[in-house]
Amino acid sequence: MGKTITILLSGLLLVACATTNEKLIDELKSYGLESRETDRGVVVILPDVFFEFDKYDLTLDARTRLQNASQTLNSTLAQSREIAIEGYTDSVGTEEYNVKLSEKRAETVQRELLFSNVSKGRTRAKGFGESNPIAPNTNADGSDNPEGRAKNRRVELIILNPSEQ
Repeated sequence: MGKTITILLSGLLLVACATTNEKLIDELKSYGLESRETDRGVVVILPDVFFEFDKYDLTLDARTRLQNASQTLNSTLAQSREIAIEGYTDSVGTEEYNVKLSEKRAETVQRELLFSNVSKGRTRAKGFGESNPIAPNTNADGSDNPEGRAKNRRVELIILNPSEQ
């Protein structure tokens, strides 16, 4: 009996979370921010070049997009959820250097969110270096792909599902 109730409650939580995630995605889209639902939560995809090569300073466009994202992060839909801030780099440089650079990028985004009144206790920043590229760093012939590398220099925000917190 207790196991059945636990399963039913888990199912209800998943349905409620999915509905909230759909609303979060709609709200993010209203700010011109691309997002998608994953098993972990809602991933906010920050389009265009987010960081210049070998830099962790935010562009003016990135600051504006983060201020828009913070409106949703501070809304009643998301205010009780944690936010994972995950930094990435392109494939140029050593793995150790890229992990440190990606950590600085994630921390820079975290500071910008704090500036926009997102509670520090809700955020956790981590760098992943060149892992998990979203575009090829090189072309099929082995030549450099500057456009792909630029897309990989990014930070993703994940509005975590309650089960991931």
